[in-house]
Amino acid sequence: MKSLAVRTLGIVAMAGFTVGVTAAPAAAALDNTFELSTASVSAYGTYDRMMSIPERPVPPIRISGTLAVNSANACGVVQVAYNGPTDGIEWRTFGSLCGKGKTNFTTTSVLLFGGFEPEVRLCRGTTVKKAERGTACDTFTPAAN
Repeated sequence: MKSLAVRTLGIVAMAGFTVGVTAAPAAAALDNTFELSTASVSAYGTYDRMMSIPERPVPPIRISGTLAVNSANACGVVQVAYNGPTDGIEWRTFGSLCGKGKTNFTTTSVLLFGGFEPEVRLCRGTTVKKAERGTACDTFTPAAN
């Protein structure tokens, strides 16, 4: 007798009877998504680790998603960490929006000193310049590999 196994939503069924409910181990799930929010500004998207070959190198990190502002008097910026002078961390803005609406963003980045993956942060302000100061922010830190 051949056995047919179907796995949907963690339920394993075999040829006419249910075996049981299973849960995938946490380590097996590779979650590369992020959700950030601060006051009336939010951002969500993916944080992908890229592969390259020596003939065609690409930056190892690609970040893409959507920035949403839910207030007419607010601005939001999405920033990625990069190596600054004297081993400090600086923030580079790659997505911004003022007033109600949504916009998409995409950027690539290199690893930080020591091989660490850069953080992504969402900041809010009344102007883009004020948001870039980083006083009202939510930060995504990628899981260590």
